[in-house]
Amino acid sequence: MPPAADSGAIELDALESRTAFREWNARLPGQRADPRRFGMLAAALGVDLEHPAPALGVVGSKGKGTTVAYASALLAQTGLRVGTVFSPGLVSNRDRVRVNGAVLPIDEYAALLERVDAALRTLPEPTEGYIGPSGFFLAAGLAHFDAEGCEALVLEAGIGGRRDDLGRVGLTGLSMAQVFLEHTDLLGPTIAAITDDKVGAARTGARFVSYLAQSDEAEAVIRHQLATIGAGGMRVDAIAREPYAGVVAEGLGGMNAAHGMIAARRMLAELGRLDATPEHVRAAAARVNYPGRLSRHTLGASTVFVDSAVSREGFQNALAHVERITGAAPALTLVSVPREKDLAGFRAVAAGLSGRVVFVALERVHLHYPERDEWPGEWATAAELPALLRSATTVLAIGTASFSAEVLRHCGVDTDRVF
Repeated sequence: MPPAADSGAIELDALESRTAFREWNARLPGQRADPRRFGMLAAALGVDLEHPAPALGVVGSKGKGTTVAYASALLAQTGLRVGTVFSPGLVSNRDRVRVNGAVLPIDEYAALLERVDAALRTLPEPTEGYIGPSGFFLAAGLAHFDAEGCEALVLEAGIGGRRDDLGRVGLTGLSMAQVFLEHTDLLGPTIAAITDDKVGAARTGARFVSYLAQSDEAEAVIRHQLATIGAGGMRVDAIAREPYAGVVAEGLGGMNAAHGMIAARRMLAELGRLDATPEHVRAAAARVNYPGRLSRHTLGASTVFVDSAVSREGFQNALAHVERITGAAPALTLVSVPREKDLAGFRAVAAGLSGRVVFVALERVHLHYPERDEWPGEWATAAELPALLRSATTVLAIGTASFSAEVLRHCGVDTDRVF
């Protein structure tokens, strides 16, 4: 098990609850975020949302974090000072905001939270909606990066694009990872509607949109947005990935990694800087430490594989990966996916597994988990997770990024640097 929480960790958790999560914790039933509050908070912090440092935004349903990590690493490898916002963090909220891959020291992080909260308290009371944690941390990151003199930013969206607080930031470019049906209550009932919201984070003034190969329906929406805002388009498919073969992993994770580097190179061109060399690419890829994407960890006598897949194909890919590495299917599979992801796909795959499959429902998350009787198998709570991780020789833990973060925390994984 991880070390017991010390008084400093407890104090930090309380500070985050009092600041970054204050309005979200106080939200009324059915109340949604008010995007105007993000703009008001940024103004109170002295952040110019229309003219930040050159910024690459990253949206999508799956693979955003990997894209962010590799784009940030390559930009930094070429000598730029890079500010990065992850949404969510890898194992904590502190690792959402990074400069050149590193988290802020705890005292600086605490001071930043207090500074942003003080600015937030100058705003009118949130009668029309709240500012969510992702908006709070995005505003905090932008303010911190400005003070740090960052020369390029890589910013991950929370949910969506146009409706997300990221959509209020003047982006140089936008990268879109894989898009599938999710958050239909917020983004719309179809792939076209969801794609429209996500690509809508790129407004007039954005110079390019890069995107993984999508369905015909999604790509038609992307092309329409490109024409509307007058931006260039970059379609990243298997052919575009070829120069990165042997540098990044295979599969969808490798596609997202290559996509991040391709977008970073486009950012360099837009900044008028020399292109990254093959040596830059190899060095940046070698430095990336982004666990939770088919990563392997040792916990006592257990080997734990962690993946943040939330689709049937991702689940199948993770199972195949474990079997390739160990020669057998995992003895125990821990699953944690909400209704708004591919729950039906997960159920179908889980039904065909011979080993134990346990659904784990976390606490204090904003996800909509299925009811107990909707999962055809064992069920566990977050309190049971530490024992489960140690209960089998080979464990696959798969689900949302928040679930991966919880598993990585129990495995004691160091994420102070992602590159």
